[in-house]
Amino acid sequence: MLDYDPFDYALHDDPYATYRRLRDEAPVFHNRKFDFWALSRYDDCLAAVRNFGVFSSAQGTTLEPIKAEVPTLINADPPIHTKMRHLIAGMFTPAKVAVLEESVRELARELLAPHRDSGRIDIITDFAAKLPMAIICRLLGFPKADEDMLRGLTDAVVHRDEGVFEMPDEGMHASYALYGYFAEDMKRRAGAAPRDDIIATLMAAEAAGDLTHEEVLGYIFILSIAGNETTTKLIGNMIYQLHRHPDQLAILRAEPDLLPSAIEETMRFDGPTQMMARTTTRDVDLHGRTIPAGAKVALLFTCANRDDRKYDRAEIYDVRRNPRDHLGFGGGLHACLGAALARLEARVAMEELLAMMGRFAVDESALQRMHSPQVRGFTHVPVEFGGAA
Repeated sequence: MLDYDPFDYALHDDPYATYRRLRDEAPVFHNRKFDFWALSRYDDCLAAVRNFGVFSSAQGTTLEPIKAEVPTLINADPPIHTKMRHLIAGMFTPAKVAVLEESVRELARELLAPHRDSGRIDIITDFAAKLPMAIICRLLGFPKADEDMLRGLTDAVVHRDEGVFEMPDEGMHASYALYGYFAEDMKRRAGAAPRDDIIATLMAAEAAGDLTHEEVLGYIFILSIAGNETTTKLIGNMIYQLHRHPDQLAILRAEPDLLPSAIEETMRFDGPTQMMARTTTRDVDLHGRTIPAGAKVALLFTCANRDDRKYDRAEIYDVRRNPRDHLGFGGGLHACLGAALARLEARVAMEELLAMMGRFAVDESALQRMHSPQVRGFTHVPVEFGGAA
């Protein structure tokens, strides 16, 4: 019997057989236990993210009921979303992000330096978890000494306990701690010289009456989580897939200019953004079923990205594919604001990792996954390396 339960840990290691059945047998699936619906085909997910009037984000993008009444960038529809995104969208264009490459590369090399001669590295804890958090903290203006603490809190926010349809107490406490940290940071800034960072821009918007204080805090909350999780899990997933597909690693070694294409293929084939939820504003008739108004709908991006109705040989990992139209960064008005930054960080990270490691192998017996309905990736990816590539 076909079942899709994103809170079942057994699904997290390899959901793709279930995803295939969803696409083929139940493209509009209803989970009765938690009372949500799921769309699994590429065209259906793409249509949903483009139709914010019917598939709304205002009730939250998680399956669980939203607990915050203040709109955030991710939990808003136009015109609120348009106003909030416009405030800092210009900071994340490819041209603006490109100037960060030298800083990202210096930081990557600094993080890898202690491991170059050891022959072992945990891709996540030693490297991938630290790099994007350090960069987003710099963009937000947070001190280096707080990076580990902030990363731990953001990880707790996205973790879910098995079979539990709500944020765990640890996640709620982490959310409160993050909001408290952000509020204290803004208080310290009030009497100090202005800084040139994202929070300064948001505080200026608050002073101008364009954002409330609560909206600024919510904005920082979303940026701190998104700036950490996506790239961290992308790097870990990519190392794992190259380990599992040595033929593709050999192609990438021989043709390093394919790295941007390989990043897009990893986002398609095994991306970190597994699912985002919407709420229907009216009844939706699709594939012979009716999703009622007010229903939560899971848009299964990683499932849609393997839809053979969209991609030829969709279940094959092919670094030459370069599928720029994948849904790994979402789509429509809510397409990932930091996609250009994630692509830059992933490219630089992979360049430095592949240059350092030569031959490498993931210790699959020691892999550990994070558990979240929305985020797909590892908390530990131990690797042994050495020798010529």
